[in-house]
Amino acid sequence: MHEADATTWSPLQAADRVLISYALTMIPDWRQAVANAHAMLAPGGLLGVVDFHLPRGGRLNGFWRRWFAHDGVHLSAEHLTVLRESLPDHWHTERRAAMPYLPIAAPYYLFIGRRE
Repeated sequence: MHEADATTWSPLQAADRVLISYALTMIPDWRQAVANAHAMLAPGGLLGVVDFHLPRGGRLNGFWRRWFAHDGVHLSAEHLTVLRESLPDHWHTERRAAMPYLPIAAPYYLFIGRRE
């Protein structure tokens, strides 16, 4: 495990797996973080991402954007789109999870993409 800048860090050798867990929403240059994760994967390597997001057409998106922004979390419907475009060989699902102190569930996604 390494702790470093997700937009610039590079491993000594290509990685078989890269995991981004509830972090894209807190990385200002998240597009570069996705590109860097993709670049560090070996052919056939997997990128796994889980994070909160704004589903397209979600009627509570304005609420979720404001709620999460209090903690420096910046939701976007673009994250999942960019991930799917970056790794066309992928699986993903959108789900909802219970949140403390709220009677409604927050939207999140799971994504696993394979580098060709």
